[in-house]
Amino acid sequence: MTTGRGTGGAHPADGPAVLLVEDDSDLRALMSIALRRAGFRTIATGSGEAALETIAVEEIGCVVSDLGLPGMNGVDLVRALRRRPETSTLPFLLMTGSGDADSVIEGLDAGADDFLAKPVRLEELIARVRAHLRTQAAWTEVVGAELRTRADAIQAIGQLALSGDPEKAAEAVVTELARRIASEFVGVYRLVDEHRLQPLATWNASGGLRRGGAPLAPARSRDLIRRAREGPWAERITGPEPGQPTDAFWDAQLDIAAVAPIYAGDELVAILSIAVVDASIQPAPVLQARLLASAIDYASVLGVVAGAAIAVRLESATERTALRRVLAGGAFFPVYQPIVLLRTGDPVGYEALTRFVDGTPPDVRFARAAAVGLGFDFELAAIEAAIALAPPIKAGEFLAVNVSPDLVMRADRRLRRVLDQAHVRLVLEVTEHAPIADYGAFRRAVARLGEVEISIDDAGAGYASLRHILEIGPAWVKLDMTLTRRIDGDPLRQALVAGLAHFAGRSGQGLVAEGVERQEEADTLAGIGVQFAQGYLFGRAEPRET
Repeated sequence: MTTGRGTGGAHPADGPAVLLVEDDSDLRALMSIALRRAGFRTIATGSGEAALETIAVEEIGCVVSDLGLPGMNGVDLVRALRRRPETSTLPFLLMTGSGDADSVIEGLDAGADDFLAKPVRLEELIARVRAHLRTQAAWTEVVGAELRTRADAIQAIGQLALSGDPEKAAEAVVTELARRIASEFVGVYRLVDEHRLQPLATWNASGGLRRGGAPLAPARSRDLIRRAREGPWAERITGPEPGQPTDAFWDAQLDIAAVAPIYAGDELVAILSIAVVDASIQPAPVLQARLLASAIDYASVLGVVAGAAIAVRLESATERTALRRVLAGGAFFPVYQPIVLLRTGDPVGYEALTRFVDGTPPDVRFARAAAVGLGFDFELAAIEAAIALAPPIKAGEFLAVNVSPDLVMRADRRLRRVLDQAHVRLVLEVTEHAPIADYGAFRRAVARLGEVEISIDDAGAGYASLRHILEIGPAWVKLDMTLTRRIDGDPLRQALVAGLAHFAGRSGQGLVAEGVERQEEADTLAGIGVQFAQGYLFGRAEPRET
């Protein structure tokens, strides 16, 4: 690869272009020459409208725009770019000669990354363009490396053959994480009861692996459990309170830690903590964000692969008999929630969900069934009932049923027999939280099921959803409701969902926003490119009308 003269390798001459938007033809020509001599591929235009047309057909790496353009001015241009998923993070430098601080503030508030005062010094122009391109490239590489590390760790955890003994299961997971991630402490702590935490397995760089240990001090246990019930967090470590007993966590002399809850179904069963010693290697907020994102991902996978073991959901004849009675008595029934075209509100399909007569939450009942070896029986019975009792499905509409990856790969013949009973278009929803160790085997198993489509559920709840989407190539992607709730008042979530909408559109996938309850949410989602939705605003999950 050849780099342009004077770019320091930050921007190849044949890479994405610098788009210069300036209505003064002489100044435009002068700055274009300077940028090209510095090695940048440069495209110049005289209006904001022409700039948008250029961006639609050219690969642009950075925009340098005058504020006082005729028609669409520089502020209007940056606002237009920030509304589009594909340009929402494009570096944008605004030039102003007004000397008016309010203009600068308005431009930065609209989304500009930097500004240059006119008359522009050409050396400063080149330096600022180079700096923003270098930052963009560096950030892309950092994000890519972090995602690769987390993907490898998640895949490794998903492939572990875990013991039913909680301490052995935690030991295997902690050992794998310690080997793969850049942290000086990893620990899994189980809830002994509602108010006490006990280490199952911990690792630190100085003391190595330690299995088990004494329960944490009551006050500390209560505080950690309370915070875990509220959600994951990251923080600076200040050290133990005077007189507080030492343990592997305090022994590691940590600077920053992230903690995430581990669930078995809806039940909080443990917490995962990962931490680092030297916070000076990155700014504290950046490091906290990285640790927190990693902790959330790993804890989510741990809940799936080890939640039952950590909760000590051991097989018992009594529970197995009771669950078989639920199956034999048909003490469950399907309900159906419409999935609609967001623009019109017209149904395009229905998702089938399971409800139990005794009121047990479905995720709890299915998790307990899986723990005693009846997971496939419950899944297949639920799917069979959903197909048999489905409301009339019109031509072009579909029926979506939930499946686990294990059911698809390990019981595909049984699943095929159930699916063959349907005479409608079927979509199989695979949750983001369930790991898939071998994507090739999963794709082959899906092919054996016949004419079915795949949907990835809960997208955005963790890294695994992105891996599922890339590896499986589903027909449908469903946004987790944590992204859609109150999205009308959250620009950051709007930017994230807009990016997913752009990706789905380019990939030919249907993007469904789950949990939509308010018209403001629906309007915002439609405005950023989401085509389909599901939620109370369009209809609750109800049994078939008879």
